Amino acid sequence: MIASPSSSSGLEVLLSTLQNPGDVASTLNILNVLDELLSAGTDRRIHYMISKGGSEALLTALVNHARTFSPDYNILLPLLHLLAKVGHRDRRIGMKAEDAGAVLLTLNLLRQNINHARRVAACLWVIQVFSSSVSAANLIGENHGLDVIYQLIPQYTTRNLHTIK
Repeated sequence: MIASPSSSSGLEVLLSTLQNPGDVASTLNILNVLDELLSAGTDRRIHYMISKGGSEALLTALVNHARTFSPDYNILLPLLHLLAKVGHRDRRIGMKAEDAGAVLLTLNLLRQNINHARRVAACLWVIQVFSSSVSAANLIGENHGLDVIYQLIPQYTTRNLHTIK
């Protein structure tokens, strides 16, 4: 999605810039601007962003930044937060995530960061959003996603045993 500056809205320029991996500062600035735009408004802004390809742009940015040798969590945490926020309003986010390859990537991020609470919380929010699609939920289940989630539950106390059952 390459947008020419003369025919594109500001949102389209931000989304196209976000998809192309650049320097960390500009990516963080774009994520902060998008978060402010979507926090201040109503659902109409989120739906407008989805109609302009916002979900796909966020998923592409997630895949590009998470597939590096050592992912930068200063970028991934706001990106995952924004993806969870937009994904709640997008009915097809699970299918889009499967097409982009983000479902298994997010599950792998969850596995790698089992001891970091903020990273785990962000990954769990996004996995919950992706699970709205039956095929994405099935993919998570086939790749032992529940085993990872059960590792997050503290050791077997009576209360947690009742929760698991």
